[in-house]
Amino acid sequence: MSGLLDGVRVIDLSRVLAAPYAGQVMAEMGADVIKVEGPGGDPARAIGPHIDGRSVYFSSLNTGKRGVLLDLREASGREALHSLIATADVVLHNFRPSSAAAVGLEPDRLLEAHPTLVVVTVTGYAGSSERAGEGAFDVTIQAETGIMAVTGEPGRPPVRAGVAVSDLVTGLWAAFGAVAALFARERGAGGRHVEIPMVDATLPLLSYMASTAFVTGQDPIKVGSGHHSVFPYGAFPTRDGWMVIAVLSDKFWPRLCAALGLEDLERDEELATNEGRFRRRQEVEEVLVGVLTRLPTDEVDRLLTDAAVPHAPVRGILDALMTPYVAGRGIVSHVASPEGAYKVVLGPLRAGGPLSPAPALGEHTEEVLAELRGSSHSA
Repeated sequence: MSGLLDGVRVIDLSRVLAAPYAGQVMAEMGADVIKVEGPGGDPARAIGPHIDGRSVYFSSLNTGKRGVLLDLREASGREALHSLIATADVVLHNFRPSSAAAVGLEPDRLLEAHPTLVVVTVTGYAGSSERAGEGAFDVTIQAETGIMAVTGEPGRPPVRAGVAVSDLVTGLWAAFGAVAALFARERGAGGRHVEIPMVDATLPLLSYMASTAFVTGQDPIKVGSGHHSVFPYGAFPTRDGWMVIAVLSDKFWPRLCAALGLEDLERDEELATNEGRFRRRQEVEEVLVGVLTRLPTDEVDRLLTDAAVPHAPVRGILDALMTPYVAGRGIVSHVASPEGAYKVVLGPLRAGGPLSPAPALGEHTEEVLAELRGSSHSA
């Protein structure tokens, strides 16, 4: 199966997580993504765990790319980079403005030289703001945007989401911005600069919580795995694990009661509506937990599946990656490399066929430069 970005060339000068993830998403979609690193390499290469000398962290963000080593401190390195950019459709980087200026990667300068180029920059804060140039990390952005304030159990200290949601959603916005700009270019709009600040990319995740806070004038509280206005909704203990149950609509309530033998609750007219259940949620939860903790998770899963009640067992990561659905969809890719095989989780827009392993530092330098000398591909 051909990829959605077959024939598109991306020069990826980014480091660590958010922007490299954008590059990998585009590589999965079929783009030729060329990862350009300096002599020290992407700092992500130093982040463990390491298997046979390979950083699993780095590999999870750079599979499917080709690696080129250029020393941008040297004039020859900068010259080679800009010759490479002349063959590209997209340039992706997360340099601070001063660092970008030192090597000629300011968006305006690039667009002046290459009017049809798409330049995607990932930053902590917008370049037009008073905080332009400040550094940012996933945990600091989660804190600043309110994500941490609504994550975790009531009365407990702030915690970040268990995965780097700010970094990853920023990467997705960056990939989306690149593709949208390429589409606009195909319609004659020319090239453009697409800036994705992490704060701007993360705040939309607040979605309905933000709108609710504006209306009520109050900060939403922590509710653990539960919901601010729906019940039952969240993780409930079973005899040997946890089961998430989501009665988001009243039609699921009688199904849940029938599946678990909760005849008394089903006959209670007040509990037929979410408003009544939410008002009496402590009482309902005690009864529900009393039944669920006598049953193994597999049995609860079967009962709720048969009753068509929205639910899911709380899985560990390894368990989640080995379900029949995941295997059938090909979401986990087995990647062969000289240092040893590893696995990565792919997105839903991936092209067919296996991805090449994340490159060793500068692995494809000579290959790419040789192509460059004979290339007619130009943005």
